Amino acid sequence: MIRIALSLATLLLLAGCEEPFIVFAGGELTGEVVPAPEDWSSIEQIDTVQLETQPDDPYSVNIWVAAVGADLYVATGADGTSWSEHIAEGNAVRVRAETEIFELEAYQVFDASERARVAKAYVDKYDLDETDNWVMKGMIFRLDRR
Repeated sequence: MIRIALSLATLLLLAGCEEPFIVFAGGELTGEVVPAPEDWSSIEQIDTVQLETQPDDPYSVNIWVAAVGADLYVATGADGTSWSEHIAEGNAVRVRAETEIFELEAYQVFDASERARVAKAYVDKYDLDETDNWVMKGMIFRLDRR
């Protein structure tokens, strides 16, 4: 019983942290704000980045990201999630890759050919099932430079 109580206490403490922790959302991201690169190839080597939404009340999550040419993308399931709802209210976001923070604007992607390119990039990067690719059915956001 003591182990369960200690485990729950630890989880509650971690959930209260400002930084996102595994599946728990966090608040404002810390790191050095730098200009977004012209080429996102360096971020392709990173599996998970942090995405921050709602500048007035920062909300951050760990998320997969894919680069296609000069553009950077994030995706979620078709029903969306808290962070996608925040983007609908305001498109200013920040992405942290390791210690660098990029200030960006998120725009939902509706164009079929662009969606297909992004879905393919997720398949290639994360070894997703090409025939049942959740990205193609989900919400995709392009992260443009401010």
